[in-house]
Amino acid sequence: MTVSTTHDGSEVALPELAVPEYILDHDDPAALFSRLQRVVIHLELLQQEAVADFDISFRDFVILATLRKEPAPHELAVTTIARYVLRPMGSISQGLDRVERAGLVERRPASDDRRRVLVRLTEQGARFADDVLAAYDRTRKRVFDRLDDEQLERIDSAVTDLLAALDQNYLEPGAPAR
Repeated sequence: MTVSTTHDGSEVALPELAVPEYILDHDDPAALFSRLQRVVIHLELLQQEAVADFDISFRDFVILATLRKEPAPHELAVTTIARYVLRPMGSISQGLDRVERAGLVERRPASDDRRRVLVRLTEQGARFADDVLAAYDRTRKRVFDRLDDEQLERIDSAVTDLLAALDQNYLEPGAPAR
């Protein structure tokens, strides 16, 4: 086991993974980014695992989950989906093509502005999204069950603050193209 010392001085035993020593340096601000990147990699692996049995990419599943979380009729404009999931329109369009071919969504022009395209989950798409969401929730629960309520609250608070900073950076002039 590798032992890491946290900011409050407590020691945390880490499983024997290939963890570069510099990631464990809590006095180096760059190490925080390295740890966050490692979290991202773990999350991506867990996301892939959650959808593996459903023959769908996680990115395409996010489109379905975004629609499923909307009130009935589970419908959004394509541009809204792109904004919600922080993906360029081209990427969203490709994903929509795939899930539409599978019969999971339908596209139609908006009645108030035919230039605007609305996407709605089909009944099959809603059932499919529910099944994948259940698998995703089981995967997420497996990770969160390793943390107590206080840890989850601290993480939630810190991630909320970090997301606000990242969202603000994303919206500033000169931010990377969306």
